[in-house]
Amino acid sequence: MPILNPDIETMDRKELLDLQMERLQIVVNQAYSNVDFYRRKFDEAGVSPDDIKTLDDLKRIPFTTRKDLIDNYPYGMFAVPLRDVVRLQFPLGMYGNPIVIGYTGEDLRIWRELVARVMVGVGITEHDIIQVAFNYGLFLGAVRFNQSAELIGAAVVPTSIASAEVQVRIMQDFRSTVLTSAPSFAVHIMETMQRKKIDTGTLSLRIGLFGAESWPEEVRKCLEDNLNIQAYEIFGVTELIEPGVAGECMEKNGLHVFEDHFLPEIIEPVTGRVLGEGREGELVLTTLTTQAYPLLRYRTSDVTSLHADPCSCGRTLVRMEKVLKRTDQMVCVRGINVFPEKIEEVLKSAEGLGPGYSLSTRGKMGMNDHLTIRVKASSEILQTPEERKGAMKERLQMAFRRALGIGVEVEFVKESKS
Repeated sequence: MPILNPDIETMDRKELLDLQMERLQIVVNQAYSNVDFYRRKFDEAGVSPDDIKTLDDLKRIPFTTRKDLIDNYPYGMFAVPLRDVVRLQFPLGMYGNPIVIGYTGEDLRIWRELVARVMVGVGITEHDIIQVAFNYGLFLGAVRFNQSAELIGAAVVPTSIASAEVQVRIMQDFRSTVLTSAPSFAVHIMETMQRKKIDTGTLSLRIGLFGAESWPEEVRKCLEDNLNIQAYEIFGVTELIEPGVAGECMEKNGLHVFEDHFLPEIIEPVTGRVLGEGREGELVLTTLTTQAYPLLRYRTSDVTSLHADPCSCGRTLVRMEKVLKRTDQMVCVRGINVFPEKIEEVLKSAEGLGPGYSLSTRGKMGMNDHLTIRVKASSEILQTPEERKGAMKERLQMAFRRALGIGVEVEFVKESKS
């Protein structure tokens, strides 16, 4: 089985745990010394960096949440001076405070290697032509695929969000051998080929590397059967590094977490109690090597389980199950994460609308491709002539598109009596 960094990826578990402990003590001291937020959290909990003597002591450290990151906008979570930051990243939409992530040059080097590990692990080589069909906007994962592909010597075709017809034409003309995209977009490409009766024999594709949204096994089988490829998953967390936290190998028996850079835990979502191996719960991650933006015990809201037994591929890194559930109200539509706070921020500026709303998704094979936002409206708005009401919906839909980075349908519904 191909392995990019066998010294780390096949390291003896005891040696790996020792490495994690060494790096954990460094990052805890770094965060306490340089990030006011963590110093306050430690002091409030009565915990000192000197108290973290074993990996089991990790549970003494308070959790970090998405709200903490938003509240510390823009640079409150940074552990290095801005002069040492070479890249800034933030999600789509500028309603409210976005989460700002910074990277040093060393952070970016690590980031490139981690994605390259996944690429090599699924059989991508310097002979491949990788078609990157992710949005090259504020989602830097697309750039990450570019740089990691170049790191292993593969050629890159950055097709971004070109239409499915254009994607297929480029696959045929450029003889792309690897497709990277959201799985829902890969399904759309597949359906476009079927509708236009394009024979998969005209393609050179052999591997699909998909991420940015949850996708069940039936999607894998569908893509493999209809595109004549091997389909693999790469996993990331927007607030940490996306993609690059974990990825499948050719065995397709879980996603290997890169434990030399991330320390994973599984907790019971309500109580925060740490759960044992194989138990399903919320994934919590601690960065072990991030310089600019260290996160301690970050609650991802992703539900999964961990398995530490060695994989037949030879890797000793812990494996996580596919993430198919969340503990929060976030929904993913065509690879775009839609968080409640973004919707609420838009509705704050809409007179006579909200704050109440509900979401309705529509999709296929367990993936969402359409979002409807049903907004509570005053009786005055509901009685407005249809033409004017339609214009109001269009303005609100435009506001949601700017905030969420995706088109949605808006419906006005009657306010319920309190």
